Amino acid sequence: MEDRVILLLREQAGDRAPGGQPESDGTPVLGGHGFWERLAERTGVLSRRWRKVYAREQKVTSDMLQALARLFPSYAFWLATGITDAVNGHVAPMTAQTFPERLYQGSAASEEYFRVSLALETQLAAEGHVNGEDDRERLYAVERTRPLAHWHESPLADAAYRMAGTSDYEQLQALWHQREAERIVRCRHIRGKDRPSVGRRESKGETGGSPVLGKDARSAHQDPWDLFYVQAIRKAGGGTGQ
Repeated sequence: MEDRVILLLREQAGDRAPGGQPESDGTPVLGGHGFWERLAERTGVLSRRWRKVYAREQKVTSDMLQALARLFPSYAFWLATGITDAVNGHVAPMTAQTFPERLYQGSAASEEYFRVSLALETQLAAEGHVNGEDDRERLYAVERTRPLAHWHESPLADAAYRMAGTSDYEQLQALWHQREAERIVRCRHIRGKDRPSVGRRESKGETGGSPVLGKDARSAHQDPWDLFYVQAIRKAGGGTGQ
């Protein structure tokens, strides 16, 4: 877990290995001078704690992990499990070697859907007047029960149904449809159809010229939209591995 947190922080701080050729823009959200202070402001976790985790002087705590997952929801699944589900927008930082998938292309529609979902989830607790400082009350508010044959909703269900009639909730549903439309296009790219040109494909190494300085020969044959690892010999034979 600590390794994944450090890799995420390394990406956001702009601390990449020299000579790397990113397969997507990977633009840091918080990078540059004052990185740790901005991270503390966005997460509510003191900058010295983040520095200590980065230096391996302390372990990642649950509040730090939750803060990162909510700040970077597209990375949340990878943070918790170490694997990705790139088709659905669950990717990893460019600084992390992933397996069995290797697709780093993010999904703007998924990112927006995640962010609006998080905002609504936070709003639900406020609408339901849940005391976040009381462990027992907080758990009671979200726990569904099964007293007899059927499941009964938690006390927050009343607030959830009220919120279901709001414009914010309608926006979330519209975003879901946008996400599904983008997903269709995304899957076409993954299957090798209508793939957009990106930096790696436009390099001289792709057009028969001299290879790009510093390119990793082990993965130079892969397209940025390849979902899986494809052996070079299979790629030469026309296999996509998707």
